[in-house]
Amino acid sequence: MDLDAAFAALPGLTERTAQRRMASAVAAALTDQHPLLVHAPTGVGKSLGYLVPIVAAGRRAIVATATKALQSQLVERDLPRLADAFGTTSALAMGRANYACLARMDALVAATRLAATAAEEAALELVAWAVDSPTGSRLDAPPGVRDDVWDLVSTSGEDCPGQKGCAFHQRCIAERAREQAREVDVVVTNHHLLLLELELRAMADAPGVMLPEVDVIVVDEAHRLADHAADLYGVTVTAARMGRAGAAADAAAKAAGLRSDWARRLRGRFLELAADLFPGPVLPGGRAHATLSAALTPLITEVQAATATLKDLGDHAGEPDAAILAARRRLRGLSRDLTRLATPTGPDDDARTAPELAVWVEEGRAGGRVVRSALVEPGPVLGSVLWNRTAAVVACSATLAVAGSLDVAARALGVRDPATVVAASPFDFRSNALLYVPRTLPTPSSAGFQAAAERELAALVEASRGRALVLCTSWRAVESFAAALSGLPYELLVQGDDVPARLAARFRDEVASVLVATRTFFEGFDVPGESLSLLVLDRLPFPRPDDPLLAERGRRVEAAGASRFAEVWLPAAAVSLQQALGRLVRSETDRGVMAVLDRRLADAGYRAPLLASLPPARLTRSLDEVGSFLAV
Repeated sequence: MDLDAAFAALPGLTERTAQRRMASAVAAALTDQHPLLVHAPTGVGKSLGYLVPIVAAGRRAIVATATKALQSQLVERDLPRLADAFGTTSALAMGRANYACLARMDALVAATRLAATAAEEAALELVAWAVDSPTGSRLDAPPGVRDDVWDLVSTSGEDCPGQKGCAFHQRCIAERAREQAREVDVVVTNHHLLLLELELRAMADAPGVMLPEVDVIVVDEAHRLADHAADLYGVTVTAARMGRAGAAADAAAKAAGLRSDWARRLRGRFLELAADLFPGPVLPGGRAHATLSAALTPLITEVQAATATLKDLGDHAGEPDAAILAARRRLRGLSRDLTRLATPTGPDDDARTAPELAVWVEEGRAGGRVVRSALVEPGPVLGSVLWNRTAAVVACSATLAVAGSLDVAARALGVRDPATVVAASPFDFRSNALLYVPRTLPTPSSAGFQAAAERELAALVEASRGRALVLCTSWRAVESFAAALSGLPYELLVQGDDVPARLAARFRDEVASVLVATRTFFEGFDVPGESLSLLVLDRLPFPRPDDPLLAERGRRVEAAGASRFAEVWLPAAAVSLQQALGRLVRSETDRGVMAVLDRRLADAGYRAPLLASLPPARLTRSLDEVGSFLAV
C-alpha cells in the first residue's frame, strides 16, 4: 500500500502538506533503516504522520510518549481510526504499578476480615471492581481513586517477587497485559518504560523483555527523552525510602514469626547521618564528596545487616516466599544505590553511566535531606541502547528544534547524522496572532519588576475581557499575580485550588475566566477557541541557576572552552518558551496574543535564537496595539 492510498483510506482526514512531508520521511527511514528527527508543530498532525507510513508498510511499532494526554489521544482517537481502515491492532503498555495485583488484593482481604480502616474499605471496593474488570488497569478504575488507596491493591516492579515468588503469577493481570501487547501491531507506552526495556535488552542481549520486538520505535514528545534518561540512570535516597526498605524487612521477618525494627532503625540512621549534609552539588574528590561518603558508608553497613537477617529466612524447600524475595530485592537495590552515591566512579559500576553521574544534596520537606544523582549527558547512553540497537527510530516533537535547527536535539538524544524534518506551522500566525513584549517594564532582576508586571498583567487581562492563561515560572509569581487579578470582574482560577484537570475544564467552559498556573501547564494543556485569547508568560523560562544537573553540564561545557549560557541555558529556555507560548493557537481558527512580560526577549543580545524558535507572529511593543487586536 502506498502513502497516498493509505491517507485516502482515512475518511474525513484533511490533507496537510507538512504531514505528508513527515510521512514520506518516515517511510524513507523505514525503507533505508536510518534515524529520523522531526520537528512538527501543533497542527501538523504528527501522530498520523508517523502511524500511517508504519501501517502502510506493514511494520510493527512501539510508540513512546512523555504524557498521558498523548497516550490517550493515540489509544482513543488515532489508533481506532487505523483499526477501522486497516484492521490495525494496538495496546497500551504501562508499568506494573498501574495494574491491580492479585497477591496484594488477596493479602488485603485476609488482613481486613475483622476490621478495616477507611482507606482499606475503599481498597476493598477496588478488589470487587478488579474481579470483573477486563483490564485491571487504573485507567479503567472507578474515578476519584486516591493514590494511597490504589497502593493497597497494586505493587511496583521493585516489590514484585516475580514468577518464582508469587502464587498468582499464572493469573497476573500485569503479565496478561504484557502478553497481549506482544501480539499487536502498535504498542503505546511511556518514555520510562521504554528506557527500562532498552536497558534490559542491552544487559541481557535479548530482543524483547517487557515489550515486544518491533520493526520501528517512535519516540514522541522527544524533547523530554534526554531528561527522562538522566533521571532513570540516576539515584534518589530519602529517609522515606530507607524506611520503606526497612518496613519490607520487618514484614518478611514478621511473616516468619520474628520481630524486628528495621523501618525505624534505617530511617532514623539516615536522618541522623544526613542531617549535616550541606545542600548543593557533590563534586568527585571534593570536600562535599568526602562528607557524603562518610555519611553513607554506615548506612550501607546497616542495609547489608538487614539483608543478612533475611538470607535464609522463611525458605521452604529452598524457595523463599514472596515477601522475603521482595524485601531482599528492595534492600539490594538500596545498598547498590547508596554505594553508587558514596563512590560514584567505583570499579564495579557500569562504565557507560558511572563517570557521567552528577550528585547533589537537596533540602527536603521539614528540613530533611535528599541525596540525588542523574546522568549528566544522556546522549551516549541513548546512542548505545536506542539508536545503535534498533533498525529504525523516529524521534519527533512539536518543540524539538531550536532556531530552526535540530543540532541541539541530536546531541542531547545521542544520534549521529540523522535525517531531519523541520516542518512549519500550518496555522496563520502572521494574521491570527500577535507577540507582545513590553518596552518599559524593568528587567526581571530589578526590584520594581513584580509590581510593574502586575500592573501590566491587569491591563492585558482587561483588554482581553478575561479569556487569559497566565503562566508563571515560580509559585511566588502565581500568588502575586492571583492577588493582583482578584479585583477584576472575571472568574479567577488558580493552580492549587483544584486538581489540574478540573481547572482546565472550568477554564474551557467559562469563557470570561483567567487561569493562573505554573510550568505544569506548559505542556498538555489544550484549549482551542475563544476561552483562550491571551497567553501571558511572566518571564523568560530559563532553568534555575542553581539546578545541580544543568550546573554540572555547564561546568563541563566551560571546561571544554565553550559558553555554558549559549550551550546549556539558552537552548533549554528556547524549548520551554515554545512549549509555553504553544498553548495559544491550537486550531486554524484560533486567534490571540502571546505576551511575555520580559523585555529581554526583544532587547537582549541573545534574543535572536529565542525569537527564531517561535511561531512567526508579528512582534509589537505597544499595549494599545494589543488592545486593538483583541477588540476585533
